[in-house]
Parts: sequence; structure tokens; C-alpha cells
Amino acid sequence: MSDIHEVIVSRKSIRRYKPDPIPEEMIDKVLEAGRWAATGENYQPWRYIVVKNQETKNKIAKLAKVGSGSRMTTWYCLGEMQERFAGIEDPVKRAEVLRFMYSGEVSEFCKEAPVIIVVLGTLMEGSVDVPYDLSATCENMLLQAHSIGLGACWVHAPVGTTRDAKKMKEIMKIPTGMGQYKVLAYLAFGWPKEDRKHPRPKKPLADLVYWEEFGRKERPTYE
Repeated sequence: MSDIHEVIVSRKSIRRYKPDPIPEEMIDKVLEAGRWAATGENYQPWRYIVVKNQETKNKIAKLAKVGSGSRMTTWYCLGEMQERFAGIEDPVKRAEVLRFMYSGEVSEFCKEAPVIIVVLGTLMEGSVDVPYDLSATCENMLLQAHSIGLGACWVHAPVGTTRDAKKMKEIMKIPTGMGQYKVLAYLAFGWPKEDRKHPRPKKPLADLVYWEEFGRKERPTYE
């Protein structure tokens, strides 16, 4: 069996795409990978809406901008965003980056993606596991896309609040009853416009792992 490690560690979130269309067989391959995700009690609650229509993508992008802007503005008011981008020495560039973030524009790129897939799950079967199952199916699709050369990004900005989630359902004509369906996110797909030059570093494994109990950093010797 092939080692998937290289696919996992080389995957990056891609937000800029070429306008070139994605072949249908590649879309099917991504969806098929999602279908085989881990799922509690094999409920398989996931449902996928494949969207290429530009008007629909524009509506979702607008909602994503509003949702992301609300969250980013809070971080800006708390000073966390300024601290995050303090390393940008050029004050003009730093101000533009901050504006790009707190305006919510950072999350409206789906209107430029050739294809987006809205990921939702039925709450009418196995409802306790739905958020976890949907997260598993999203990760499978992201990894499959990367393995065949596509860029992709997971965005939950349009459904960050109950109000926005209802609007998202209305855009997609999803039943809006509270106990019917949960929309987790949309995934944007396309051919990468350029390589991401500065991927964020990951925290060292030693800072994340405890052994046998919380806080224990020393690895035991197992007989």
C-alpha cells in the first residue's frame, strides 16, 4: 500500500485559481474519495452540492465575505490581527493585508473557483456524529484533489452563524428546518494559479503530544 504521508504534508490551502475547467472525471474522483470517509455507525450522512453556476457562486462569496468579516473584525478590535501581521515591515502593505482580512474579502474567492462543493449532512439519521463525519469527508476530498494536481480550500465562513447558515440554505434551496440538514462548509476547487510560496509552519510534534496522561511529555519505555 502506498504511503499517503507525502500527500498530507504537501497539501496547502489554495485560494487563487486559473479559469480552466475541471474535467468531470476529476470531480467524480474527488466526490468518490469523500464518499469513502470514516463515518460513525456507517450512517454516511453527507450530501454534496456541486456548483459551477457563476451567479450562485457570487451569492455564496458575498455571504462568505460577510461571515468572515464579522469574525475578523472582532480579532482586529482585540488587537490579535495586528499582532499576527506585525512582521510585515512595509506599513502600506501591512495596512492592506489587515483591510483584506477584516473586510472579509479573504473568504470570497469562491467566485473565482471553477467548481465549489457545498458539504452538508442529514440530521435525520445519526445526527450526533454529523459534524465529525462531514469533517472527515471534507478532508478526504481535499487530499484527493491535491493528489491529482488540483488546488482546494475549505471555507466555513458562510455558515459561521445560525443566521448565515439559514441564508446559505436558502441560496442552495436546502430545507431550512433546524432538525433537517446541517451545512458544514464549502470546498473550492481549481487549477492552482501559482504555487503557495510561504506555507505556514506546523508546531513541533513534541509540543503537541502527551504520554499516558495530560502534561506528561516524556515518552515511556514500553516493554
